[in-house]
Amino acid sequence: MQNLWLSLSALGDSRWLLPMALVLLLTLPRTDSDLKGRWLSTVAVAAGVTLASKLAFMGWGIGISRLHFTGFSGHAALSSVVYPLVGVLLAGPGRPARAIGLMTGVLLAIAIAWSRIPLHAHSLSEVIAGLMLGLGCSAYVLRGALPARRPTAVTATAAVLAGLILPLTLPDIQTHQLVIALAKLISGKAEIFQHP
Repeated sequence: MQNLWLSLSALGDSRWLLPMALVLLLTLPRTDSDLKGRWLSTVAVAAGVTLASKLAFMGWGIGISRLHFTGFSGHAALSSVVYPLVGVLLAGPGRPARAIGLMTGVLLAIAIAWSRIPLHAHSLSEVIAGLMLGLGCSAYVLRGALPARRPTAVTATAAVLAGLILPLTLPDIQTHQLVIALAKLISGKAEIFQHP
């Protein structure tokens, strides 16, 4: 079971998700400019809020101890702002197909978010908060705009390859370590606050 959780968790790694989403965003046709703008802004919001919450806790100990909340789960937030949209994009223009694509993306995001609990990477409150943030962002994007057409096979392949570049070429660089270094830098502290 541990291997399943690790595999699901890997699908929520920002080193994979952000390049993949960026390729899909950049290759959307001009007719989807509203969708592009909404999606790009919500990915930035989800990533920014997640980073700010982690820095607040690591740098200054700001969290909710009785809920074991030390920041939004980045895997939950980013998965749920990316995969539902990817599901809709890949499903094509038909309404039933889009509904299936959306539900597939949402279920995958929930599974990725849940994987963080048995791996002891996040508490339930952090996972739920991340999911609420990401799914709220996805709902905002999809309420305002739907894609005109699905990406080509070449575009989808390029997105997958872009997502694989960082994890495969730089496997030792972990975003969590970068966040720790940033928290130390901006807080001026030699050690970060950690889970109780």
